[in-house]
Amino acid sequence: MKTVFLMRHAKSSWDDPSLDDHERPLNPRGFRQAPQMAERLNAWLHQPQTIVTSTAQRAKDTAVLVAQTLTDKPPIVLEETLYSEHASAIIHTIQALELEQDVAMIIGHNPALNNYLHGVGMTKDNLPTSGVAVVQYPVEHWTEVANTHAQLCFLDWPKRLRG
Repeated sequence: MKTVFLMRHAKSSWDDPSLDDHERPLNPRGFRQAPQMAERLNAWLHQPQTIVTSTAQRAKDTAVLVAQTLTDKPPIVLEETLYSEHASAIIHTIQALELEQDVAMIIGHNPALNNYLHGVGMTKDNLPTSGVAVVQYPVEHWTEVANTHAQLCFLDWPKRLRG
């Protein structure tokens, strides 16, 4: 069994319109919510052994905050192809994960995440910023992921627990 935590980057800043989209940093809410979500993930028995993130600044910032907060402090790998609108970038990233790893985290963007998650059963319209989806695959090798039935196990996002 293989498990992936798919996370949308934390809330980004639009304060500087001269910045290229790829260079936009997190805003104050993003800097608060990313570690809060990682704290929730600390309750899981199996934590990511690695974090693979988009090269966009907001995704890299999110990855650093999450890695610093998780109990196991997983290493971060930058993956340029995750800065994409296409769900196929997520599938290719999953398939390229190290065989010996059973649990990984991927930090990316919408609409790619939404498209992928709708394909594995997400009924929520949109994965919010800092949202996390846990997907399990009944496979031994990551390369088999596209040929199997993925199971969406859990969804969490910052405002989910507000009453």
